[in-house]
Amino acid sequence: MKKNLVYLCALLCVLTWFTSCSDEKKSGADNAWKEISKDYNASNLSLGLVSTSGSVTVNALSADKATLVLNNVVAGESSVSVDAALTKTDRGYAFEGESAGTTCKVKVSGSIEDGKLTMAMNRTLTSALAGTLNLNYLPAMGGSQMAQVYAYFNTGNEQMDAMLNGMAAPQLGSMIAGKVESVMVNLGEDGSFSFSFKKVGSSEATVMPPAKLAEMIKSYLTWFEKDDVLYLAVHKDALTILGGLNILPEGFELSSIVNILSLEGDYYTVPINAQKDGEAITLFLGKTMITKVWTLLQPLLSNISDETIQSIVNVVGGVMNTAQDIKVGLVFKK
Repeated sequence: MKKNLVYLCALLCVLTWFTSCSDEKKSGADNAWKEISKDYNASNLSLGLVSTSGSVTVNALSADKATLVLNNVVAGESSVSVDAALTKTDRGYAFEGESAGTTCKVKVSGSIEDGKLTMAMNRTLTSALAGTLNLNYLPAMGGSQMAQVYAYFNTGNEQMDAMLNGMAAPQLGSMIAGKVESVMVNLGEDGSFSFSFKKVGSSEATVMPPAKLAEMIKSYLTWFEKDDVLYLAVHKDALTILGGLNILPEGFELSSIVNILSLEGDYYTVPINAQKDGEAITLFLGKTMITKVWTLLQPLLSNISDETIQSIVNVVGGVMNTAQDIKVGLVFKK
């Protein structure tokens, strides 16, 4: 009897040991998802063609659910949290999810395999600016027309301000109308942007960037709107490529271009104020940006031999130096 009890105890021990091992294996398989919870940055993060100085924080909640926090990865967003579904793969996990940021809706998909996160990302911008903006033209004397220009000057001199504010917009508008008969700005919901213009007497419009280049550079150019400011953004990788091509006009340095831009995450941006009034959208630059652009253009302006243009340049230069505030832009309609 005692011998049988010994055998029974031994059998129970063996069964317990096997059960314990089996549970550990199952536990190890079930808990594999926990290993993907960490920060992914430049060393183990891939976003396709472009590099990033941002990071993605993964917090796996279970074997089929995780939260991804995109830090300085989405243009215009410092942080976006995405609820994603997880799917087990042979080498790790695949994920897919979408969420809303302050400027756009973000959809992500990708994988976390061998300790590396690879992600594709699509943005759908929620800005009211999205769509096609057409430069507005107004009737002028003699049956002609002029582009609708927005101009405001504050030099501290009432007579000077009255003259500038009364003459600048119609004169600039007439000059533009004499050169181009239409201007369109296309701001895609997917973040793409382009503009086109048709010269007076031309049979077709000029599109920038050209269609054959648009697909190649779409990863580097984008836009977003925040707090009534339209930001045209270029990825820092694009400026690195541009600097290596040696195609800038004489007198232009890449560093000079970078100096007039603001760096937000991985993108250098040009801020353009956007004022909406019904169907009319006024896009204009303030004094700070105008001064930067004016300084950048000096090498080109100094090479113009036309005396009339040079006299205008001198007047504008004087105003730029003394004005307390300047706002210049164009009025578009959707």
